[in-house]
Amino acid sequence: MVTTGINWVRQIIFTLTTVLLSVLAVDSVQAQVNTGKVSFTTGVDFTNAYFFRGIKQEREGLIIQPYADMNFTVFDTGQSLSNITFTLGTWNSFHAGPSGTLASEKNVSTWYEADFFTGLTLNIDNWEANVTYSSYMSPNGSFGTVQEILLGLTMDDSAFLGVVALSPHASLAIEMKGQADGGNSEGMYLEFGVEPGLDIIDNRASVAFPITLGLSLNNYYENGIDSSIPTHFNDTFGYLDLGATVSMPIPIPKEYGSWELSGGIHLLTLGEYLESLNTNDNFQAIGSFGVSISY
Repeated sequence: MVTTGINWVRQIIFTLTTVLLSVLAVDSVQAQVNTGKVSFTTGVDFTNAYFFRGIKQEREGLIIQPYADMNFTVFDTGQSLSNITFTLGTWNSFHAGPSGTLASEKNVSTWYEADFFTGLTLNIDNWEANVTYSSYMSPNGSFGTVQEILLGLTMDDSAFLGVVALSPHASLAIEMKGQADGGNSEGMYLEFGVEPGLDIIDNRASVAFPITLGLSLNNYYENGIDSSIPTHFNDTFGYLDLGATVSMPIPIPKEYGSWELSGGIHLLTLGEYLESLNTNDNFQAIGSFGVSISY
């Protein structure tokens, strides 16, 4: 499976290289600035595997993941507390593999996941703090609904040593109902990450190398088996994700917003319990590419 995934990634890299060369043949496009109080983002990603916080969802067949969100600026001073933004959004995952064939109704059989999220984001100087409510649902009945509250903090460091932006972040997810790991108890998930990145080729493209560490604070990676049984898992370490991504603007007239093409590869190392869910394979290579529009 890993070999197949890597071959699939090679095709993505070839496609991205071809598009990059075509972009270099035109002048760089300046995105139109939205000066209103409402903005939106929409897009779709294509990938060969889907792991949610290291938990295997699917790694066979084509996976299509469309999303959309709207942001409303409810408070804006232009000072230290620059603004407060309210967000509404949805994220979905459609699977051609085994997990996309479970429902009896053909119109939802491939619709593996449908998420709803809403929250508030506060921007203070170069810090961004957010609180988000999410509901993870499965139209084809692959899993039960999971509801959680997430607290996040991100630093906009612009450029570390004047060269590379690190964009460190930390987040804490608290399950309110249901369990993403399939265990018996709602859990708490802790994540740390950085995303070193820089613009290249006269700002016509950018590269980033995201690094994410996922941990369980309490019962997030546990299989629900009684702790007295030897096969019981309740791991602290969940996964480590090392990625490399490339993004570039698509030369679309600025009145249609900002269009972007992106793609890359992620290498996951899994903890003991997540390895057991991944047919005892503690390594996974995931390739993806997508298109997004923001305005």
